[in-house]
Amino acid sequence: MNKISLFSLFLIFLSSCFGDIDKDISTDLQFEGNEIFDISISLEESLYFPFQPIDYFRNTESLAIPGCPVVTIDENLNKVTLTFTVMKECVNNLFVPRFGKIHLYYTSNSILESSVRVEYEDYVVRGMKIEGVRDFKRSTSLQNPNGRTETFEDLFIIDENNSSSRINGSYTHQLTFLTGILMGFSSTGEIEGRNIAGRRIKMTQTTAKNYNVACIQTGFLLPVNGTESWQIFRNETQATNHKLVYTLEDQCNSTATITLADGRIMVFRLKD
Repeated sequence: MNKISLFSLFLIFLSSCFGDIDKDISTDLQFEGNEIFDISISLEESLYFPFQPIDYFRNTESLAIPGCPVVTIDENLNKVTLTFTVMKECVNNLFVPRFGKIHLYYTSNSILESSVRVEYEDYVVRGMKIEGVRDFKRSTSLQNPNGRTETFEDLFIIDENNSSSRINGSYTHQLTFLTGILMGFSSTGEIEGRNIAGRRIKMTQTTAKNYNVACIQTGFLLPVNGTESWQIFRNETQATNHKLVYTLEDQCNSTATITLADGRIMVFRLKD
């Protein structure tokens, strides 16, 4: 067999190995960008609730709580149920409409240790259904009195076509208080799992996401800044890399800018 024939066979072999990968990269990137934003906002839009003590829900009027939920408290179980529906007078539900229920289970192990479990029931935000539970733990110390850790496994983000992303995650949150009132918080962490297409995904936060509670209370739920690095794996070793950056445009209005692997830019805003 001459050299030209050998070279031709080699090209055919390479094409059979990498042709599907090249096709996927060229056709799926924008779809992946949309899914990245959906996952990110699905994780962050309810962070405000488990960071509040149970007394906050006992003493705060519904219209002052993001999403204006009906609040039900089971004192025996230390359980708070937030039921979200359409309320015309709810001005802080304009950009991220919520439907369904969030259950908050409060547990106190000691004066220094406590936890809040978040459980979703028929809960939908921006057309994305969230299923599963998230656990937030506080372990107070002199070095870090306002820290929280979060873990979750098999959390599902389900789109309108009933296709789902399944993710596991681990986060560290740092809360900022003024005279006992939550003013803001920052979050760092990582997630992994599989996306709607069945591919393995991984996200690592390269800079912390920072949130302003005053903005959250008026309906602006995106962080004021922060950066995430996303990997979508085509096979066991090869991944496509995307980057998500949050920036503050004006006052509370933030943008989420995704730079796709091929250099294209996708920009998401809650308020246009």
